Amino acid sequence: MFRRRRPSDPVDRSAGATLTSHRSVESATPVAGGVSAEDLNAAGWLLPRAVASRLRLHAGPAPSTLIGTLSSPTATPVDAAGLVVGQGWSLDWWIGADDRWRMAAREPAVRQSLLGESPVVETSLRIPGGSAVHRAYGIRAPRDVGDEWVSVEVENQSSIPFATVLVVRPFVIDGLGSISSITVEPTGGGKGRDVAHLVRIDGRPSIVLPRRPARVAVGSHAAGDVVDRVTAGAAGEDLVEASCPDGLATMAFVFATAHTATLRVALPVGEIGPVAPHYPSAVPDAASVAAGWDVHRREPRLEIPDTRLGLAVERARAQIQLAHDGEVVRRDGQRCPSMEVGATDVLLGAFDLVDRPLEVGSVMARWPEKLISPPVETDIVVLGAVARHWSIHRVDAMLDLMLPHVAAAIERLDRAERQGAIIDPVLRWRAAQSLERAARMLRLSGQPAAGDALETLILRFSDGMAPPEGSAAGRLEAITRALLEGDVATIGALDSEVRGASPTGTWPGPGPSGRQIGCDLAASAGLIHAARALLVAERAEGLALLPLPVDGWYGAGVEVHDLPTELGHISYAVRWHGIRPALLWDFEPHPGGEPVLLTIPGLDPAWSTTETRGDALLAEVLPPEGLASLTVVSEHPDIDPVMRRPADEPAETPSPTIEGGTF
Repeated sequence: MFRRRRPSDPVDRSAGATLTSHRSVESATPVAGGVSAEDLNAAGWLLPRAVASRLRLHAGPAPSTLIGTLSSPTATPVDAAGLVVGQGWSLDWWIGADDRWRMAAREPAVRQSLLGESPVVETSLRIPGGSAVHRAYGIRAPRDVGDEWVSVEVENQSSIPFATVLVVRPFVIDGLGSISSITVEPTGGGKGRDVAHLVRIDGRPSIVLPRRPARVAVGSHAAGDVVDRVTAGAAGEDLVEASCPDGLATMAFVFATAHTATLRVALPVGEIGPVAPHYPSAVPDAASVAAGWDVHRREPRLEIPDTRLGLAVERARAQIQLAHDGEVVRRDGQRCPSMEVGATDVLLGAFDLVDRPLEVGSVMARWPEKLISPPVETDIVVLGAVARHWSIHRVDAMLDLMLPHVAAAIERLDRAERQGAIIDPVLRWRAAQSLERAARMLRLSGQPAAGDALETLILRFSDGMAPPEGSAAGRLEAITRALLEGDVATIGALDSEVRGASPTGTWPGPGPSGRQIGCDLAASAGLIHAARALLVAERAEGLALLPLPVDGWYGAGVEVHDLPTELGHISYAVRWHGIRPALLWDFEPHPGGEPVLLTIPGLDPAWSTTETRGDALLAEVLPPEGLASLTVVSEHPDIDPVMRRPADEPAETPSPTIEGGTF
């Protein structure tokens, strides 16, 4: 994933068109020497965690986490044990602790999280006296050509030194990769007496080390895995070359890491040019990068009572930005098609919902040249995405550009339905959703008759449709729709999806040519849609705040700041006074519109207002079944007696007499 590739045709992004090193364990496709994952496992090779799990447990697709930078066409996967995946190779990490060797890929006590809920993956491994902490994240630092890097660091958070081993492996997350040669050479950028070194994989600059490794070990198909040489202390001091005609070259770099020290290496991403890259002059630490991501999700600000859901939403808001390369969005941040129903529309919709209209506009502005005789799937994407974008942000220039294509898309969908060309129930469901959004857009833009005219077509598509079920992204689409329709029971399904995510808040999903991807950014976008449906919903009569009663939120505060809707920007907060909630709101409607009716059916179905700003004490809300409504609060000793609850005066207690008299 460290090679910048911007394919222009979806066919070019298929697994068969990429490097042949990306192979699936399920089919056990061998590398050049006819070797499969089963063969390597039998020979004692240390396999990536997902590969070993599939061979041992026949487990399903393993989730991964994407890292990278804004507007980059390349997002880099990191697996559950901290394996950073390149183009047909990966960078693993091992720790030589005081008692024994630990390989994160096979250690059970590995914990993974996101630093600051941002695309900064932190993987922690317990060792005597503390932990070894591995972090991977994207940065930008200038070089001769390009400026994108992935920084990988290992910090010693124990009380004693250990050996850090960084290992170039011929694997990807879910199978075998391919490496024919690995070389090491000095390069610029070292600090003081340390000389930085460049690692080339098959001739391509791939890793820049901050200093010369203390020891090096190599392996191949013929010589066996490098893990045995490292653990036996057989690594040497010479910078030898690793080569393997079967594509199984591997090399380990051993570094001494003192107490509290951090080893940090840089992996160039994208175009590099003919000049060998130097070690970056400034590499920000992980905490600084995580803080930088916060800038991109300040508004709208959401405070959700469900901590798990709230954290998942914050993660998703950062993760979806890895899907956008400045021109298109892709569900894997790299190879998936840039126009994919159930992904492109969901991703762009999430950008609209979190008030990022410029990101959506930069994608749509390039669509007209692609809309010559498009398939129905593209029509569904364009119709729904344009309708949502204009309805929320009212960008008239974009609507003027796309309106002819919207009209043509509706006409083609009508013709395809009449001809019976759309028989897939899920595709019919998605077509109906897009047409409904288009009808609403037409009504909001002052064309109610045109919007009403679409109702007949929507009803025709409703016959024989079914919501998506197969992937997390599809399930979250269906959950969002059910929540918007008022299905309270679906709240539990949303909670199950959130609980089923990886520790870093990701889900696997469908990739190009039937391959699974470990991190489906469309699922992250789908979570944003679903969470938003619990906070606000546009309805025919107006704008519903907290449209559904969520039992788990009873008695807890809710805050929404500057959330864009089809009717304007809304800010509101809910505070509780015993069993009566209080609502404070500030609504900024789109200019030129009629007064908007605000309701809050999830707390007080009888309350409504057309005031744009105010506060109100709502009706009593009885607690959900099984939740106690009385909480005993201790009184302050200095409370005013007038405010003290009435009660009997305490009886006098006689002073005790010490046996034998007193002084």
